[in-house]
Amino acid sequence: MSTAERGPKYADLWVRIVSAIILAGIALVDFWKGGVYVTALVAFATGLMLWEYRRVLKPDTGLDDMGLLISVGTGVLAVALSGSFEIHISLIVALCGVALLAVLDRPKLVWMAPGLVYIALAMSFLVELRRDPDTGFYTVLWLVLVVIATDIGGYFAGRSIGGPKIWPRVSPKKTWSGTLGGLGLALLVGVIFALASEIKVPWILGLSVLLAMASQAGDLIESAFKRRFGVKDASNLIPGHGGLLDRFDGLLGALAVFALLSFFLPAG
Repeated sequence: MSTAERGPKYADLWVRIVSAIILAGIALVDFWKGGVYVTALVAFATGLMLWEYRRVLKPDTGLDDMGLLISVGTGVLAVALSGSFEIHISLIVALCGVALLAVLDRPKLVWMAPGLVYIALAMSFLVELRRDPDTGFYTVLWLVLVVIATDIGGYFAGRSIGGPKIWPRVSPKKTWSGTLGGLGLALLVGVIFALASEIKVPWILGLSVLLAMASQAGDLIESAFKRRFGVKDASNLIPGHGGLLDRFDGLLGALAVFALLSFFLPAG
């Protein structure tokens, strides 16, 4: 996640809190209402993230950039269709976008293709999760709270305890203590939801920890991507957090892993 490199340990805390509260409030109302509201918000966020992704690859990107138009257009369409159809349709749309990039944006294909598929399908799966009229809202709420708990636990444990770094070349501030703190708080979220729902405890506890690990992996993947291109933040859209990619990198990782698991885990 994007954080200030200098100053006191918690110099950016209040800015992060205010930004997070505003984002959480918008998302909570939107996902509670469901339907087209969710599809529209997620599609909009997907377009912005793909724009940020393109900017990291090509800082001088303008509205006439064909790679940008293809990736944003097909990414938004994939998410929009997931509001009414199964995610397989979103996959087809994303792959059509990759085919267009292969013809019209070949120099950037090796980076744009996986970025488009990863972001578009993860966000499409988020819309698909919410479509369930009975459990959709609570499933999304649990997943998002696991990701938030992972971030908060990692932030405070890492800055309070410190210690050995996980991968200093990629993310200089991430420590093993922060990782364990994030996993511990995510597990607590799983315990609360296990007590408040009919989900079998081993499933929700195990999934909470697994998705917390996926969230941390998503964070590291985005950090490695930005470092590869010498960029600190994907954009400056969100005060204290950088861009949407900087804020939602963990959510993307958790969604991607949960989407894969959904093909193998029994329903319910």
